[in-house]
Amino acid sequence: MTEFVHIERGHWVLAFDEPYGPYLSAMPEHLEMFASRGGGWESCRATEIFHVYRVDDVKPKTYFIDPDESVAHPRSYIKDRQPRSHVIAAGTTREAMIDLRDKMFAIGSATSDRIEAEMYRRVERFAAKERAKAIKKIHASLPHIFGKDAK
Repeated sequence: MTEFVHIERGHWVLAFDEPYGPYLSAMPEHLEMFASRGGGWESCRATEIFHVYRVDDVKPKTYFIDPDESVAHPRSYIKDRQPRSHVIAAGTTREAMIDLRDKMFAIGSATSDRIEAEMYRRVERFAAKERAKAIKKIHASLPHIFGKDAK
């Protein structure tokens, strides 16, 4: 049996929205995906992937929330019953869970930004040479526009 994060009535939890939950891997592996921007879901925001819920009641495999007190993406449909397997952390305040959500999401975003900046820095000279070659080919292909001596 999977060990769930300990939650009690009145706790606030940080949890995956159901479509983003850990279905194909264990929670630790699933969370490590967030070492990259968006955890593999490039078009999503933190508020779409992670929800912050106030716990109303706890059962062995599920917990119940008050949708009116939840912090979820505005377009999402929130069910009262949520799977405990999607809970990442629990705390006593809503703000602590929101801070944790934002911190987790920012780690991968910052890492991806640094990787991309370094990648573009390293390829910059090569890219300039390749673009110059492409412009010469375009000029040579269209002498009636660029002139007969275009190379």
